[in-house]
Amino acid sequence: MKQDNRPATLADTAFIFPGQGSQQQGMGKSFYEAWPEMRTAFDSLDGAVDSDLYELCFQAGTRELAQPRTAQPTLLAAGYATYRGVVSRFDVEPAFVAGHSLGHFTALTAAGMASPADLVDVVHRRGKFMERAEQVAGPGMMLAVLLADPETVADVCRNRDDVNVALYNGPKQTVISGSISGVKEVRATLSNATTTRFRELQVGAAFHSSIMAPAVDPLERIFEDISLKEAAIPIVSDVSGRVYTDPAIARQDLTNQITSSVDWIGAIEELRRRGVTRYIEFPPAGVLTGLVKRIHPDAECHTLETPADARSVFA
Repeated sequence: MKQDNRPATLADTAFIFPGQGSQQQGMGKSFYEAWPEMRTAFDSLDGAVDSDLYELCFQAGTRELAQPRTAQPTLLAAGYATYRGVVSRFDVEPAFVAGHSLGHFTALTAAGMASPADLVDVVHRRGKFMERAEQVAGPGMMLAVLLADPETVADVCRNRDDVNVALYNGPKQTVISGSISGVKEVRATLSNATTTRFRELQVGAAFHSSIMAPAVDPLERIFEDISLKEAAIPIVSDVSGRVYTDPAIARQDLTNQITSSVDWIGAIEELRRRGVTRYIEFPPAGVLTGLVKRIHPDAECHTLETPADARSVFA
């Protein structure tokens, strides 16, 4: 039931936000051009970074967008501003929010835990810290392992300190991350022991691995300097699988996330246990709903790529 002036809650619905690797030129631009509410939200974030956010998000080339310092704030800005447009135009909000890797920050923003401008600044600097970590502790690489069971992949990585599972994306899709030599050795072991396919990810750094350790302390210091409050919408962590509204958990999980695995399987399974049957992915949309269908085959999934998609879902 709707209370006070809050939007109506969609009881069985989670809004989900993608992470780095999903970025694309023009992400969210159709909403920006069609919805004044989205445009206002997006433009209000422009001063949070030391570059023109409009130019980065809507005009930058593929190579520039792949840089963590660029991809992270533009992903957050496009996803969050589209979210504000949806809330303003359709007067609805989800029962839960969740995000994959960087998308966890967008979920935090949508849940009202912190100033959107503060969080755009945080992820912009987070991207810089991760680039520097790669320079200090790298080089590294990320490799998608397809068709193998996640447990098998984790077992091969378990006794190594230079490679770990970065992303548990689905029942047959796992991503490993770490040193180049270590990842190649794990690949060779898996090739000999399983029927497996591999795909190297072009993401700019070995995310969610020990190579990112130099980025942890500076990110912790940033979190100490910004104000976080109780979330208005429950957030499902892609690190621990916990459902939370407590800022202390956000600080812990989003710091741990730098070097820890993203457990997207665990996050979706928790949402399923809590009665979520519908998932709506915000721009740049398409990757996460595909993963959701592999984990929760009976789920109803929607991608918001254009304003027409939003009208078909919410009107």
